[in-house]
Amino acid sequence: MALQPDDMIIRKNAYASRVKDDLVFFDEAAGQYFATGTVGADIWELIETPCSLRTICAALMERYEVDEVTCQAEAARFVDELIAAGLAERR
Repeated sequence: MALQPDDMIIRKNAYASRVKDDLVFFDEAAGQYFATGTVGADIWELIETPCSLRTICAALMERYEVDEVTCQAEAARFVDELIAAGLAERR
């Protein structure tokens, strides 16, 4: 099922560290490292507490020049990747 604007997202426990503006995190259970750029790091920090895709996009649109449609699509894609990797979940 595709991620919807009001779906609540929360990150699971993973070790993460900022490297300049990027984020590198380690999933101990999978034994894998992941890295993301600035926007991905911002999303990761936003989902520290459960929030909706709509809330994520509102915060990103304040920080970056991006339209709502593009923001929704790209943020949903990134969050879906986090979910698929077991680093986040829908509530």
